[in-house]
Amino acid sequence: MRVSERQRYDTVGQRIESAKDANKSMLEELSTQKRINVISDDPLGSPKSIRLKEKIGTIGQYQKNIDYSTGFLERSESAVQGLNDNLIRAKELAVAMANDTYDARSREASAREVREIIEEVVQVGNTSYNNRFVFAGFRNQTPPLSLDGKYLGDDGSIFLQTSDAKFQQINIQARHLFEATPEDAQKGHFNMLDTLTGLFHGLMDNDKDALYKMLDELDYQIEKTSSYQATIGGMWTSLNQTGRRLEKDDELSRAALSEIEDADIYKATSDFKRTETVLQSTLLASNKLLQPSLMNFLQ
Repeated sequence: MRVSERQRYDTVGQRIESAKDANKSMLEELSTQKRINVISDDPLGSPKSIRLKEKIGTIGQYQKNIDYSTGFLERSESAVQGLNDNLIRAKELAVAMANDTYDARSREASAREVREIIEEVVQVGNTSYNNRFVFAGFRNQTPPLSLDGKYLGDDGSIFLQTSDAKFQQINIQARHLFEATPEDAQKGHFNMLDTLTGLFHGLMDNDKDALYKMLDELDYQIEKTSSYQATIGGMWTSLNQTGRRLEKDDELSRAALSEIEDADIYKATSDFKRTETVLQSTLLASNKLLQPSLMNFLQ
């Protein structure tokens, strides 16, 4: 008697718990809109889901690296463009002041503008991005250009990982942007700030020969900045292409994850209603089953 009653209670309890678990599972699937909420929901699909989530997380980090790298290069390109603009303006002044129609006073006035250009070039040369000086190489915590135009950075190349097997350079080695290469120095070329300083003194001294000499040097400096701009443009294009590939890979990975994890809302709603009906029916049937009858009491 006791064993059979105990068995009956246990059986009823198991049926109720089973119905409650099924209903709870469908409610969770409906509320999260996910078919897999715990590994037991799909022992085969869960490992695939975990791997895809790890891949998406890794892609996200690569995209952050690309965003930083793109910003770094864009700031570098803007700075090189600023240098180029200042050099072009200096050349315009040199061309104009080399004309015999201008006197010493006019050249002195232009020299003051060249002095401002020199200060601007130093400021642009010390451009920073996210508290890192873009032209300083590894020594990017300190300004790469001194007030007298000396280059204080190094030749370090900074790389960031942008895909599983790819590291991309995000900076230019700027020493020879501001300094003449040893080969160019042997040909008589100057550093960028020395060129502008020579122009300044030529104007102050009313020396047309010095102005003619600085015109050739300014052409050399302008050509260099244009070359560096092209280099930065190529690096930016490469990063942009990698970024587009990552976006596509991220899109495909998320689609695959969605196919594994996401619930069919129509089916989930239908299954939830079904399990709710089963739970109510089980509770009702169990209540009747467990009510003691007179015959049970007399046995």
